[in-house]
Amino acid sequence: MKIVHFHNPGSPNVEQYKDMFAEHGIAYEQHPEFLSAEEQMAACRGADAIVTSILKFPREIIGQLDESVKCIVRTAMGYEIVDVAAASERGIYVCNVPDYAMQEVAMHQVALIMALCRKLKIYDQFVHSGEWTRQSMVPGYECRRISTLTVGLLGLGRIARNVARAMLSMGAAVCTYDPYLSRETVEALGVKYCATKDDLLVQSDVISANIPLTDESYHIINADAISKMKDSVIVVNTGRGGLVDTDALVAGLQSGKIKAAGLDVYEVEPFRDMDHPLMKMDNVILTNHVAYQSTESFEELQYKSALYAMQGALGEMPAGAVNRDCREKK
Repeated sequence: MKIVHFHNPGSPNVEQYKDMFAEHGIAYEQHPEFLSAEEQMAACRGADAIVTSILKFPREIIGQLDESVKCIVRTAMGYEIVDVAAASERGIYVCNVPDYAMQEVAMHQVALIMALCRKLKIYDQFVHSGEWTRQSMVPGYECRRISTLTVGLLGLGRIARNVARAMLSMGAAVCTYDPYLSRETVEALGVKYCATKDDLLVQSDVISANIPLTDESYHIINADAISKMKDSVIVVNTGRGGLVDTDALVAGLQSGKIKAAGLDVYEVEPFRDMDHPLMKMDNVILTNHVAYQSTESFEELQYKSALYAMQGALGEMPAGAVNRDCREKK
């Protein structure tokens, strides 16, 4: 049996668990992630389980994998880089690690909301530039008291629930639109239930998307959605870059419709366009897709990725499988 791990420096590394693999008769083999399709296929030969961080596994690759492949593990919360339908057709489990950074991403989101409401970026720039004024008012961008705001969460999964608890503890109102949850479930958490997305858009002072990136959720925050938002709304995204239409976001910021924005994810990453309008706005905070990071979360991610790969290689259903009935569909 063999686990093939596609790894690049800085991404989660399961190599430290190769002794655990060996105890179960599983060999470990590591390859770089930046490969051609031909190199990728050659590296996968004889694999029982595959671990990937950013290397994509589309239908055309999955269709050529050896019969020995039993699972593909994505070392992240999302699994959009793997064609789950194609894998299921071949009886291959697809795994992610959805719960390794619940606190980290939620607190990063809360930190962005707080920093934007308190204009911390601007105040920091004032001090570092040698200025000292307690006015520092930017027209249309005044500090806000958290307890006067309504925070709208698109999706109320585990991360969003942590955000809701934090914001509620500071006196903010919280509402959500999540078509997969009942009114009773939402209201039991102290959160206002919105029957439609538009209901959330029209009443929220802060809006954050906390949903997976799918064909349906792509650009869920677009020009039409922004036009329905309250004036001077704050937009935050720590989920997936494709949830927000970047051009529409920029237009909203330039017009003043959007008061401020905080982003940890982008439609194109790495985001290095120094001439991009977002790079030049004082009312925008940008971080480099690091919301998930902490010493503890990284260790948990690596261990669970290794565990799921080992379970899959042994012919078991991995605990992190998202297509748990794939063997029935084969």
